Amino acid sequence: MDGVGLSVAYFAFVLGLGVLLANMLKKKNIPDVFFLLVLGLLLGPTIFSNPVVVQYMKFTLVNVDAMGVIPDFLRILALIMIIFTGMFNLKLSTFKRFSDISIKLAFIGVVFNTAVLGLIASSFFNIEPVYAFLLAASISGTGASVVMALEGSMSGSRKTLNILKIESVLNSPISVLIPLLFIELITLSPGSVIEPLKYAGTFWQMIVAGIGTGIIVGFGISKIVKSTLKEYSPLLFFSIALITYALAEVVGGSGVLAVAVCGLIAGNTILPAKEEISRFDDNVSEMLRISIFVMLGAQVFLTIGLEEFMGIFMFFLVAFMIRPIFILPLLGRLRYSMSRKDIIMASLVAPRGIASAAMIPIISAAVISAGNAQLAGDMMNIVFLVVLFSVLFSTLVAKLFTNDMLFTGPSWNEPLKKLSPETKGESK
Repeated sequence: MDGVGLSVAYFAFVLGLGVLLANMLKKKNIPDVFFLLVLGLLLGPTIFSNPVVVQYMKFTLVNVDAMGVIPDFLRILALIMIIFTGMFNLKLSTFKRFSDISIKLAFIGVVFNTAVLGLIASSFFNIEPVYAFLLAASISGTGASVVMALEGSMSGSRKTLNILKIESVLNSPISVLIPLLFIELITLSPGSVIEPLKYAGTFWQMIVAGIGTGIIVGFGISKIVKSTLKEYSPLLFFSIALITYALAEVVGGSGVLAVAVCGLIAGNTILPAKEEISRFDDNVSEMLRISIFVMLGAQVFLTIGLEEFMGIFMFFLVAFMIRPIFILPLLGRLRYSMSRKDIIMASLVAPRGIASAAMIPIISAAVISAGNAQLAGDMMNIVFLVVLFSVLFSTLVAKLFTNDMLFTGPSWNEPLKKLSPETKGESK
């Protein structure tokens, strides 16, 4: 079988199994991202290239490396469609209401996580500070794709969900830029000069060019689509989402941010075929989401012992426990309009997703080029397991705290400002 045929076969196999698993879990109202990643692990080299298995049989169910650039293309395509769909279905009034707090969480959260986790990783895994900060930066942001996937589980906490959705989109530029900054530090030749203003300019360009592209394309397509036949409107929006991402990246902007702005503008414009567009985008996003999470699991070759596994798990716990440190002060007065359940979920639901996964091959190549092949493999394992643990932990928190049978009464569900001393006493 030629390369193209083999790639199609692998993709069909991964998608088919993923859809069956997602369908089974949806019937039981269980979020599927964690299980899709585990399915990928079972199909990939972690199992079938394990020395214990290889001595008895040499067999590969899915070889993602043989698919060339197709997995990376699908990963970017999935990120584009998931973010576009999520913002397309978000009301502008909701965005305005939560944008201030989400911007604070996005930018301060990524910087805080990178700084604190970098220091912890350096001592925890005994690696040089520049590599530790690179590792921390790659897992510093929340994943928009996973947050969007948790929408069904968190439907009872719309306020928290909207904050997390906007935060995950807004932190994408900085959570990509900071790892690239540390990669450049790694690849600098001895004696080279570090230019902070250069990185500040690059970051500002990503923000401005990304938002500008999204606004221009968003308003432009809203005019065009009004004269487009209903049956072609979904296809037009699909192509526009891709064009928006590409245009923003070409001019040095954040493609993810551009797609988010474009989707928000288009979704809040009066369109004759809005329902058809939303339904089509949902289906495409779901197909891509399922396939890329299974392929991500199938792409990783985990070769770690129990001691290393527990070390990474402890690092993950630290990463998640530091989030409430900065999120509670940043919520400010808004937390008084939130229930205890909402505050807990805002503090603990912070899954890492496609952006972190997309950085794995880039980080690996940079570290290998610096002459640290063993460290590159270790960092890939750490990033993947943190993504896996974070998805599982966020899923459990979202599922647990939206269970009305477990958390009942005004002390959990009423906004804090409405809880009088008498009410608090009754709920104990």
